[in-house]
Amino acid sequence: MKHYFHILILIFAFFWNVYLFADVNHVIVYTNGLTDIGLIDSLSADSVYFHDFDIKKHRAEPLKRVYFIYNDFQKLFYKSYSLQGRIELLEQRGGILITKNDETFPFEKIRFDMKMEKPHVFLSTSSDSVLSLNFLEINEVKSDLTMIENSIRKGFLSSTGIFLVGTMVEILMDVNSIASQIGDLLPGGKTYQAMNLAVPLTTIGWMIYDLYKDTRTQFFCPVERDQHFPRNMYIFSFKIWTKNMWENMKRSVFKKLGGTPDQIDGVTPNGTKEILSE
Repeated sequence: MKHYFHILILIFAFFWNVYLFADVNHVIVYTNGLTDIGLIDSLSADSVYFHDFDIKKHRAEPLKRVYFIYNDFQKLFYKSYSLQGRIELLEQRGGILITKNDETFPFEKIRFDMKMEKPHVFLSTSSDSVLSLNFLEINEVKSDLTMIENSIRKGFLSSTGIFLVGTMVEILMDVNSIASQIGDLLPGGKTYQAMNLAVPLTTIGWMIYDLYKDTRTQFFCPVERDQHFPRNMYIFSFKIWTKNMWENMKRSVFKKLGGTPDQIDGVTPNGTKEILSE
């Protein structure tokens, strides 16, 4: 009799979960701050397929536009490269956090615990206490002026990168001049003085641009569905771009040949996976 009782409990729990997840809604947050509400069908390498509740139709959106996805149970469903990049810019810095309810929390350090089940943010305050907040309640986070080191890094890399690329092009055009071209970049060389001037000017330019665009502020969960973020949160990834280009090339080739894109790698199709757990 006891075993039958346990079986009945298991059956009840199973059907209760089925009932709960049958009506689950997914919220798709885009990098521009707009959102869609629907039911996710599947994810591919570069797209999300879902039933849009607003227009009552199935549609697809490119993943490069998607910031993150979560459901009614406050669980993360998908995290983008852009979201991870924005988090990395903020962690281990001080600043101010503002929630969707317009509550303000100053902090000395911030750490994101982006577990899919329960994403949280931990704030270290001046009183040596730690405050935990639900990530999905955060509207924006503004870093302190230590973010300026990111502007300095961009200024140095962009200016020196241009000179190095120019030098490489000249070397490729005249291989015999490799010694003189490298010598021009060293102290006393013709290019060295120009680099000394370009690097600080470019760095100052990036600092002014970042202050004007307020790149210290990162936006996460929008307050209104139809309201854009003050700026787009998209971060370009060359690695992801090349991967998507490769996948698109495979699809176009095998569409003409009548095969599947994954056959080019000698594996079974796995580009699209069904979303069953959420």
